Amino acid sequence: MSVVIGYVSDYFSIIMTDTRITYGKDAEMGWDDNYEKLVSLPNMGWATGVGVYDFINKFNRKLGTMKHTTVPIMEELFEETLEQEKQQHEYLKEHFDSTVITCSWVGMQEDKKMFRVGMLNKECFGNRLVEIVNHHITILYPYDYLDDLSKVENIENRFSMYTEYNGDFMSLLEQLLQIFAEISANSFGVSKICNIGIQVNLDNDFYKIHLKEDIRPLIKAAKDGSILNKFSVVF
Repeated sequence: MSVVIGYVSDYFSIIMTDTRITYGKDAEMGWDDNYEKLVSLPNMGWATGVGVYDFINKFNRKLGTMKHTTVPIMEELFEETLEQEKQQHEYLKEHFDSTVITCSWVGMQEDKKMFRVGMLNKECFGNRLVEIVNHHITILYPYDYLDDLSKVENIENRFSMYTEYNGDFMSLLEQLLQIFAEISANSFGVSKICNIGIQVNLDNDFYKIHLKEDIRPLIKAAKDGSILNKFSVVF
């Protein structure tokens, strides 16, 4: 299991996930909190996902080796990797189909660079990549939330899922961290470690920054304004 939280605006994109891998659908065989599920893509942004970890990791690693990437190339790679995994692990077919991969990149629209965050999921989208809408907080919930939709409703009633960016980056980041904290506190499938990958436009230069830390001090740092000092630039 896992959680992924995504947000995109004209000025940046954010992907958050955790570090836990569970063994068994309900973690009945335990878990491990030491997995690096957020991948830096050299020629794009960040990638992660929820579902079958080995499939997600294999796709993301392949994507990371590509020198040139377009949406059709990502869709083709997804279909190819999915079919290979299904052939090798037929008993996991349904789990592969429900797995969601999320990635970020900078694309072009009318000669202007735009931040993008997209999702790939066989069950809902076939082999198409679907981009998340600007200013909408998109959450890929862990299974125990999907099995109890009152938990999902509670999150989406307490937090505004449409948050238009008004220039206050710290407030937006704190809101995303609060959502992560709420889910990690109420799901056995999500660790307390928050792994954050951001693409951002600073003075017309595009940067990737990264931070991974326990969610509790991260929220404190967001409140007091010191959290940006914790990020490191990824080249």
